Amino acid sequence: MLKIGLLLRKFMSPINYPFSLKRLSVLLVFSLAGCHHTPVQFGEIEKLYDFDHQVHYRQVQYNDNKFAIRIIADSYEAFTRQSVFLLRHSRHLCKRLVPQLTLKNGIQGFDRLPTEPRPYQPDLYAEIECIAP
Repeated sequence: MLKIGLLLRKFMSPINYPFSLKRLSVLLVFSLAGCHHTPVQFGEIEKLYDFDHQVHYRQVQYNDNKFAIRIIADSYEAFTRQSVFLLRHSRHLCKRLVPQLTLKNGIQGFDRLPTEPRPYQPDLYAEIECIAP
């Protein structure tokens, strides 16, 4: 009985599988992992989150050099983070080209000493066009 247990343990151990089976399983895992991400089509909205700047945003890519970004407003104090994110992200999208930003909505006014609570601010919406330097 002891010999049967040792034989079963020897043949059931993953180390003793034939080399081709190991290779096939590794190939299968990597091929399935490669199919995980499918790129978004032009004109489709991507819902994304940037962990560094703690910003929720929606991004649309119209072509290789034109994008639209809507940064979801969460508070008045977060406007600085949102603006810095917009500048850095536009630079990242354009790679070696120069980003040209057109702000469409969400520009906040500045009052030195506001006498009433600030109203809810709309989302920051910008169009980015990548142009040659």
